[in-house]
Order: sequence, then structure tokens, then C-alpha cells
Amino acid sequence: MNMNEELEALAQRASEVYEAEQRSFRARQAAQAAEEEAERRQAERQAQERFEQALTLLECSGLPSVTRPWMRRLPTYPDSLTIQLRLPEPFGCSQCDWKITLRDEGWYGIAGCERINAAAARSGWLPPESFVRWLLFGLEASRREHVRWQALKAEDEVARAELAERQAEVLARACPWPKEATVTLYQVHYVRGMVATEEGELRWLEETGWSRSDQPDAEGYLTLEPTADGAERRILKLDPELHRPVFQKRVFSLTTPNDLPWELTAWQEEQISGFRWQQAHGRSWLVRDPAGSISISFRVPLPWVFNPTTG
Repeated sequence: MNMNEELEALAQRASEVYEAEQRSFRARQAAQAAEEEAERRQAERQAQERFEQALTLLECSGLPSVTRPWMRRLPTYPDSLTIQLRLPEPFGCSQCDWKITLRDEGWYGIAGCERINAAAARSGWLPPESFVRWLLFGLEASRREHVRWQALKAEDEVARAELAERQAEVLARACPWPKEATVTLYQVHYVRGMVATEEGELRWLEETGWSRSDQPDAEGYLTLEPTADGAERRILKLDPELHRPVFQKRVFSLTTPNDLPWELTAWQEEQISGFRWQQAHGRSWLVRDPAGSISISFRVPLPWVFNPTTG
């Protein structure tokens, strides 16, 4: 047998051994997987049996059987059982988080709800009868708070709708113009001087103001009106060459003051009777109350803007 034949024989033998070992490895893997699956199924059956036994024990301890469909077993450690409660209305909602843990120490419950802003209540380790009483007490407390939340939500929606109507009436009195009302103003940009920079260069100092006219008076003076940003009323004599004034015509609809630039408006505060804010479940609810009143704020045009034209 020459060298090539010997090498071919070696390769053939090595391939046979490799394939045999691979088959053996896959067989061991399959056997191990089957064993693990059997163990998993057995553990699952045992856990489910323990779960059913726990539910039966709760019912025997006084928990109504109607709650059984609410309970779902969660994955946990072999030495404990964790049950999640999905509370239906009116006892709870989708944002409730209730869990029961059963261990050798006894029963332990945690109950909370994000919607009604209920901090998690904890039972401590209890025997089944005491735990069922804790659970029933918590269910009734949760039901009452969720009923209260629903009532406040419905009241808040109605109150906000009524308040919106009242606010519209207040705003209509504060801004009594027809829908087609407009006002024509002029935004004036001009140069008030020059300043030297650190590099020795000259830079224009520019100012902006608002005027009712784009033309100076007979004596050459232009009035810039006060604005909400603190600028006071100014009477200027602007030289076209020196101050280089630029007039930008602006026509505003006065249907709502929000159409005006903020610097041409001011905050106005009004009291509206018949409402109050109620704190509950971690938030503020608007409720109707004949003895109450709330403050609202809105922006109205500055007094000098109050000269609209129509058409």
C-alpha cells in the first residue's frame, strides 16, 4: 500500500469515527433534552397541582369561588408559589397590581393600583383564614376607591365642559369684538446707536417697538407704545439716514388674543364661581360646587391695542 492509499484509509477511518461520535453526541443530547422536558412537565404539573390546592384552601378559608378565575400562577422558585390577581370592575382595573405568595411561612399579599394612586399594601405572613380576611378587606377597599375614581372622572369631565363654556363667556366679555375684527399695527425696527467691540469694530445697536402708525406726526415724532416685555411708551424722532427705520405692517385677527404676539397682551385673572378643585388619587379633579370658585388666567390685548377695525 503506497502513501496515498494509506492516507485515504486514514481519512476514511477518521470520518467513520467522527460520524459515529456525532451520532452518539446527538443521541445523548436528545435523551438529555427529553429528560429535561419530562422534568419540566412534571414540575409544571406539580406547580399546577399546588396552585389548585392553594385556591381550594383559600375557598375553604372563606374566599368566594367567584375569585378563582381572577387568579393566575406566575413562574417562581420551587419552594414557593406566586399568584397574580387580575381584578375585574368594580373591584379593580388593568392598572391594579395584586400578588399572593405562598411559602412555608404562610400567605403574603401585596396590593396596589397605579390608577387610583394606591401605595402597595402588604399583609405580612399570615395563616390562610387571616389572609382571606385581609384579602376581602382589600377587595372592598379597592372597589370603593375605584367607584370613587369613576365618579370623580365623570364629574371632572362634566365640570370641565361647563367651565369651558363659562371661560368662553368671560373671554367674550374681556375681548368684546365681532369675529371679523382686525387691528393694524406696525412693528418698527431702527438703529439707536453704535458700539465698538473688543476687536475695535463698530456694531449697530438695534431696537424694536410697536406703533399704531407708520408715519411720524406733523412735527416728525413717532410714538412707540408700551409692551408686556417692560418697554415703556416712547416718543422718538427718527432720522431716515441715521436711524434707518423699517416699518413692518402687521394685521391681526382679534378673534382670540392668542393671535397677537405675547408682548402685545397682558395677563388678566378672573374668578369663576360654582367650581372647586378636589385632590384625590394623586391628582386634581374639577368638581362643581355652588359655594366654590376657581381662578382662571388668560391674556388680553394691552389697552392701546383696543381699537380694532372691521371689514
